[in-house]
Amino acid sequence: MSKCVYNLTVRGYELDSFGHVNNAVYLQYAEAALWNFFKINELMEYTIDRSIFPVLMECSQRYMHELKLLDEVRIESEFTSDGGTIICKHKIINNATGVLSCKIKGKIVFVDHERVIHSIPDEVLEILGRETDEDNKK
Repeated sequence: MSKCVYNLTVRGYELDSFGHVNNAVYLQYAEAALWNFFKINELMEYTIDRSIFPVLMECSQRYMHELKLLDEVRIESEFTSDGGTIICKHKIINNATGVLSCKIKGKIVFVDHERVIHSIPDEVLEILGRETDEDNKK
């Protein structure tokens, strides 16, 4: 299992009419954490060079507590594989209170431009099998 942390601040345009983060934005936060994981592990170049790209094929969310404007948010992510997919588990946490706002679990496959699903490359499986500490790579 590989772990990383991604931090962000809630922006005004992410709010719904009640002043809470819109439910769809939580998926964007998880997506940002995923791309950050790819960046810090140098997987962006790897996938571009091979013309295969991560695609979300399944996702579930559980909302527990709202986030509001300018809340500082920490996304703690774990990445593993079940052999055919990358499993992403994200915890979206309010930094000030430590309260868990949302849990998201997703499954990702690699797809090429012809929409063919590829097995997870060995190099990616190797990264998923080791610990990473994103906080030290900032």
